[in-house]
Amino acid sequence: MKLSIKNLSILAPISVIVTLTSCALFPRDGLPEQTAKPLEILEPNLITQAPQIEDRWWTAFGDQQLNQLVDLGLRQSPSLDIAGARIMAVQAMLETEKAAFLPQVGVGGQVDRQQLSQNYIFVPGMPIYTGYGLVNASLSWSLDIWGKQKKYYDAAKNQAKAAQASYKASELLLSTTIVRVYFDYDRVTQAQVLYTRDAEVKKSLYQIAQEKQKAGLADAFMINQRKVDYESAQVNLSQAILSKQMIQHQLAALVQEGPSWGERLQSPAIKLAGLNLPEVIPANLLERRPDLQALLSQIDVAKLQLEGAKLEYLPDINLAGFVGVQSFGLSQLFASRSQQFSIGPAISLPIFDGGLINANITGKEANRNQAIANYQEQLVQALREVADGIGTMQSSQANYASYSNAYQSAKTNYEITRSRSDAGISSKESLLTIEQAYIAQGQNIAEAKAKMFTANVILVQALGGSYLQTPSQSH
Repeated sequence: MKLSIKNLSILAPISVIVTLTSCALFPRDGLPEQTAKPLEILEPNLITQAPQIEDRWWTAFGDQQLNQLVDLGLRQSPSLDIAGARIMAVQAMLETEKAAFLPQVGVGGQVDRQQLSQNYIFVPGMPIYTGYGLVNASLSWSLDIWGKQKKYYDAAKNQAKAAQASYKASELLLSTTIVRVYFDYDRVTQAQVLYTRDAEVKKSLYQIAQEKQKAGLADAFMINQRKVDYESAQVNLSQAILSKQMIQHQLAALVQEGPSWGERLQSPAIKLAGLNLPEVIPANLLERRPDLQALLSQIDVAKLQLEGAKLEYLPDINLAGFVGVQSFGLSQLFASRSQQFSIGPAISLPIFDGGLINANITGKEANRNQAIANYQEQLVQALREVADGIGTMQSSQANYASYSNAYQSAKTNYEITRSRSDAGISSKESLLTIEQAYIAQGQNIAEAKAKMFTANVILVQALGGSYLQTPSQSH
């Protein structure tokens, strides 16, 4: 069977394109893909059933002022505004990639007065000065036969997922920071009360020592020691007042308010409450952590962009066309003989690009490996943070229980001594000495409570807060 000249003229350019395309797809030496160790390989001791953290987990502490601070901080934070703007920018980029799938239609026109060159394309009898008119509609449509635009579109979708996860990570960091600083505020507020009473007790002991010295019952050493104790208590009280004021300023800054606003904060009213946190690393840690989800999305972005870059070797095939009217002489612009149209495929194939495509692919391979390495590093860090957080939480709870027992014992001793003092059995000096031990245990338990609360918040942050993606939402 013989092919006609017409058939050969059609097949010739197609065969040339196929030949050049096959040359462009010869294998090249690429960077080997990095591998990330799965979570269950890095840490086999995982639990499959772990409690979920509530969305507003800080409300479990029953302090309305704390709730208001966190809400205000999340509403007014510039860092969250920046993260939100980043999400909007990525979504705009996603819409840009989506537009590449749709036909692009435009309308244009031109009307002017021209002087025609008599030494160029010139029809005898045509006036030298004439009007020119053009009205047409154009069409351009990328057919995306090889799926290159689809790769870039999917990469943009994963960029949007990464931006949203990063926003949640910023939100978690801000909320946990506010709560931790508020616990410090509670600690220094209690410290101020205790140091105030401690200064009063030591002042009374100093006065008793002075009275004893007048009666010849105390020497200069005791006087000096009582004086040193009293002055040290005054220093501690001054430091506690300053620390409280600085933490008030810090809380105000976290919620984007001025220092005087922070100084109007009331004393905390935190209640002991359990957050029901796991005591073993959960198997769904990847889905819990927004930072890990952001990095996983970045890996997908890098891989999709690499796949799209490799498709740059293939020819772009677009559908292009236009329809309209064009004429010299405006009176003939809309005449039937002025009509024109064109439609057909437009094909472009890179042949010699000076290594541009290869360099782009190598860069995308490096980005992919970097994204995988960043994820691996952060995964190991996340495991360490959760393990340390669980250990710290358990230790702080045990310490708080021990200090609670010691505090109750000191309180009992103080109440017994006070009863004896009221009955005239014990002296006022003995009562004040016992009260010093009672105050010291109060300081210890305040420190232990703050550390226990802070340990819980640190573990909340390590576990990703309330951010939990289902397998379909994550990967």
